[in-house]
Amino acid sequence: MRQEPDQEPLDQVLAIFREEQEADLRDRFGETGFAHWRDAPNRVRLEKPTVVGTVKGSCGDTISIAMLIDGDTIVATDFDTDGCASSQIAASVAATLAKGKTLDDAVDIDDHAILGAIGKFPENDTHCAYLAAAAVREAVHHWMIQGGVVEMGK
Repeated sequence: MRQEPDQEPLDQVLAIFREEQEADLRDRFGETGFAHWRDAPNRVRLEKPTVVGTVKGSCGDTISIAMLIDGDTIVATDFDTDGCASSQIAASVAATLAKGKTLDDAVDIDDHAILGAIGKFPENDTHCAYLAAAAVREAVHHWMIQGGVVEMGK
């Protein structure tokens, strides 16, 4: 870590903590997972999603995937979670995988596809990928219940 001459001691400690946290996350999730964690707060939020799927796991984490749908294509996605870094990364990857897919293709996104896209993921947190995939399927299910399938045929 490079210290700035004018940097306050607390700022120096915080910078060291941030560097250690980032190194730990890179070690646990690899570069792809780390990038999803790092960039997630800067994503574009959907103001008026067409549909949202939300699931809560037995671990207590809740993941929501929001979708903007045009015809039968998911043109934009967003996510939210109150969970740990694993939930955040899995939700971010699930939303990324769903974007640009048809609704039929999106329901095929499963935990294996999410984990494969990340590449490296803690074994004891793989349930987060399952929750994220379930949130995608839940969103599509809500779209179907709202009559979206009927609307698309008009």
